[in-house]
Amino acid sequence: MNIGELKLELIAKIIHMNDLETLMKIKAVLNNAKQTINEVNEAPTDYIKTEKVYVFNEWQQAKIDKALQQYENGECISDEEARKEIQAWLED
Repeated sequence: MNIGELKLELIAKIIHMNDLETLMKIKAVLNNAKQTINEVNEAPTDYIKTEKVYVFNEWQQAKIDKALQQYENGECISDEEARKEIQAWLED
């Protein structure tokens, strides 16, 4: 996992978080990190976001969450199986 992927994962978790105490702890950690930024071995410019991040609305996120849960439960088929099914439907 690279830095960009980690940032996106953390942002997504924070967006869906409703626990004020945890959010305040995250804020404190981030504020403390700003004070110690010189201790990081990477240049601060490495942390500047240069691309836009699309934030899903509730409906979209619910669909994504459902699809991920189905995948984790093994409720899916491979691309090859799907192509075979589609071909069979087209031949009927």
